[in-house]
Amino acid sequence: MTVSFEKLQRDKRRARLRDARRLARREVTPEQLEAENSLIPMGARITIQDFCQTLERYYGK
Repeated sequence: MTVSFEKLQRDKRRARLRDARRLARREVTPEQLEAENSLIPMGARITIQDFCQTLERYYGK
């Protein structure tokens, strides 16, 4: 299935309008909305096992 850029943008605008309405009606707080929309949960602990090695791999020495 192919999705056009225009459809993605339209869906994103609809979601933002829905979120704005929910905020205006005080159904959610900004913090709750951020948590709902976040890819990574707030308070999640992200660790990189060997940070130095990862930096070298991506950015060289």
